[in-house]
Amino acid sequence: MPTPSRAAGAPTRAPAPWLVLLLQLAFVLLFSSGFIVGRIATDAAHPFAILFWRFVVAGSLLSVLAVAMRAPWPRTRREWRDLAATGLLLQTMQYAGTYLAFEYGISASLSAMIMGMMPLLVALGSWRLLGEPLTRMQTVGTVLGFVGLLLATVLGFGGGDGWASIVWTVVGTLGIAAGTLYQRRFGMRMDLRSGGAIQLFVGAAGMLPIALLNGGIGLPMSAPVVFSVSWLATMNTLGAITLLLYFLQNQSAGEASSLFYLMPGVTAVAAWLILDQPIHWYTLVGLAITGAGLVLVTRYTHERRARRDLDLALGESMT
Repeated sequence: MPTPSRAAGAPTRAPAPWLVLLLQLAFVLLFSSGFIVGRIATDAAHPFAILFWRFVVAGSLLSVLAVAMRAPWPRTRREWRDLAATGLLLQTMQYAGTYLAFEYGISASLSAMIMGMMPLLVALGSWRLLGEPLTRMQTVGTVLGFVGLLLATVLGFGGGDGWASIVWTVVGTLGIAAGTLYQRRFGMRMDLRSGGAIQLFVGAAGMLPIALLNGGIGLPMSAPVVFSVSWLATMNTLGAITLLLYFLQNQSAGEASSLFYLMPGVTAVAAWLILDQPIHWYTLVGLAITGAGLVLVTRYTHERRARRDLDLALGESMT
């Protein structure tokens, strides 16, 4: 579990590049797994019941961890408000849209492709709203990632997925993009344990009325349902979402969200292996292009942080 958050804007020494790479790899694999397991879950039970219990289980586990580690809890009304807003965007809106699209029959690959558009939205929002422009080479990497994603999306869409499922996936994408920007702007002081637990319980509260109006919150105790809720609550929520929040506290929003460009390719490969969904040459080419773009973003992120640390050290030596 990552260490507690720091104050907004407080500089920290950059972690070792190999550790960043390892965390990024873990995040991509864990988050991508949600598209596969989510597809399995919605074939076995009502999607909103799955989401409600996923948030409840994950929030309970994180609360126990926060209490055991004596993590600080929010003290002001503003802190509670910001956690609630991020929880509704990052949890309720994102997953309600994504899982409703699964209910309408969208494939795991196309869902990941549409969700992969999120970094472009966040990069634009970071520039306009947060004053966090990417460097020139990071911009090149972001554009490369978008081109690779566009290649796989345009060539891969053959009309088999209904437009309703696409619209709902776009709603989910807007939710995670807005939640990412809000977290970066207002959630920098959040403790990842207690704050994460509150966001998950807010997500569950937001999902409850939706679930009650769409089949209720009861779940059949079948093997696919038990496995799906367990995996989504632990690996995909406690693992992937906590890593995303960690990245947002230690990188710019555009840098952190660039990892989503890899989701479609990784998900397509996993869907081919697990769900027997076909994989095509343009998916692999798109994955290679997005990987090259991510290398540029990550490389110049390290260089910029190293220059910042050097400037900070020189400034301290002169005082």
